[in-house]
Amino acid sequence: MEQLFSGFWNLISQHGAWLAVLLASILILTYIYTRAQKHLESLLQDSPAALLLIDASSGRLLLSNRPAMQLLGIRLIGNHYFLPADVSQHYLLSMLNQFSSRRFSDHSELWPTSSHSKVKVSLCGSKTLYRGKFVWLIYATPHCQTDEDRQQEMQSLSIANSAMNSLSELIFVKDNQGKLISANRAFERFWKGRESEGCIASDGTIKGRSSVRRWTVTPDGRSCLLETHLSLLLSPRGERIGVLGISHDVTDWHNMQKNLRDEMEKRRDTEVALAQRDTILQNILESSPDAIGIFNENMVYQACNQPFVQALGLSSVDELLGKRLDEVVPEGIHGRFKESDRQVMEEGKSLRMLDRVARTDGGYTWYDVVKSPYKDPMSGTNGVLIMARDVSERYLAEQKLAEANQELSRLSFVDSLTQIANRRKFDEQLNTLWHLHVREKQPLTVMLCDIDDFKGYNDHYGHQQGDDALVEVAGAFARVLSRSSDCVARYGGEEFGFLLPNTTQEGALKVAQKIHAEIAALAIEHSDSPTSGKVTVSIGLVSYLPTPQDRPEDLIAMADSALYQAKAQGRNQTCVYHTSQH
Repeated sequence: MEQLFSGFWNLISQHGAWLAVLLASILILTYIYTRAQKHLESLLQDSPAALLLIDASSGRLLLSNRPAMQLLGIRLIGNHYFLPADVSQHYLLSMLNQFSSRRFSDHSELWPTSSHSKVKVSLCGSKTLYRGKFVWLIYATPHCQTDEDRQQEMQSLSIANSAMNSLSELIFVKDNQGKLISANRAFERFWKGRESEGCIASDGTIKGRSSVRRWTVTPDGRSCLLETHLSLLLSPRGERIGVLGISHDVTDWHNMQKNLRDEMEKRRDTEVALAQRDTILQNILESSPDAIGIFNENMVYQACNQPFVQALGLSSVDELLGKRLDEVVPEGIHGRFKESDRQVMEEGKSLRMLDRVARTDGGYTWYDVVKSPYKDPMSGTNGVLIMARDVSERYLAEQKLAEANQELSRLSFVDSLTQIANRRKFDEQLNTLWHLHVREKQPLTVMLCDIDDFKGYNDHYGHQQGDDALVEVAGAFARVLSRSSDCVARYGGEEFGFLLPNTTQEGALKVAQKIHAEIAALAIEHSDSPTSGKVTVSIGLVSYLPTPQDRPEDLIAMADSALYQAKAQGRNQTCVYHTSQH
């Protein structure tokens, strides 16, 4: 008792009268109500100062009030308190065991609040009894920054600004007058034209931090729920210099919570079972529609839900818990997962994949599977977390869309009337064949074919019959070409183009003869034709060995010149452009 009061007077000299009153209250209540520890716990929880109770022998965190949780990054899960991942019980014991006496004060510590951030705090503490064992009662305050610390922070503002702009959260800073002085790009994009609405009031941040939720509208008109965390910005002297706000879109989380409440109301029979679960993990497993499973470093499953076992072809969770996957499913199923499970476990990297599972009805279910490294917060052992979502409907829709796009792409190269290639396809094919023939030094033949006096045919018989004639002529052209590499296209109106790769002039003339014969066999009536009483065609032909200095357009111009010559000589014939003219 003498040591406790000695520690009390020492804290008076170090931290002022208000702290002395607080610690005196704690020590008196501890002494009087040794067997009524709830009073001590209530006093600790209601205190505005950051207070902790730590087991002096094991370093385990026994109690923490909310200010201490906010300052030191402590989490409360169920009835248990958890320190940040980088603050172990061994770390606490090493820090506390350096003090030989039963109390200490003004100890500065760089406290890791997460794997990426630390806070410098001042600690003082005293040993006392709690539930029959010695514990450390720790009081923590933010470390007062020096002018040098502030100067270093100012020098890092440019880096911080770049980091803010890379984040998807909406971040802003206001001064004491409520004026917006800084914001990241995400904030500016979201609140463009309505920045005042984005800068919500900061009157509630009296104690340093507050959180506000409100419904608003996104730039694309979608309703969303924003959760904004406000924090006071203080000078090294503790003076308020502004407010930092960070907003997150929590609409999905809000809807998930609402759906979960609705589902739990419908399934009252499961409420008793859910209430008996002592971890948040189990609640998530029970309520999630996605398949979730966790196995440890020995490949033994520690947790899973019903959708997970059903996806594996099992009927109940009990068939898998406490067992390895290869013990309960056939090798054909286990073998598909073995390599990815090993890779995540050994490399510690997440994997995402699309998995197809055969159903008993003969169909398939597609799952979007994510496998991530997992560390048990209680035991510290490694494992793998598997989450799989049924995306069959979306996958099938994407598959149908891809097929539709492929068909659309095909149609973009087909003439809608004649159902042969269009000019776009002809030009693309010519460009491809041109470079190939330049490289291989092979002759390339182009023929331009025009239906003789087709305007007169349309004027006499009408455009509908003219379209029918075009279809018949196009069909005749397609029948003439025997090689898959050959191409015939509707070049424009009544004009058609032929591409004959690796074809000499002699071979091209034979094709032209077949074209004239096939058109004559159609015997399409054309009573107003000055050439013949039937539909005929004129052909301009050029067979050319292209060089790198030439262009594909040159070959078209040669064939067009030959076609013009065929028409000038009386139509219903083929004229050849002799490359010596070029």
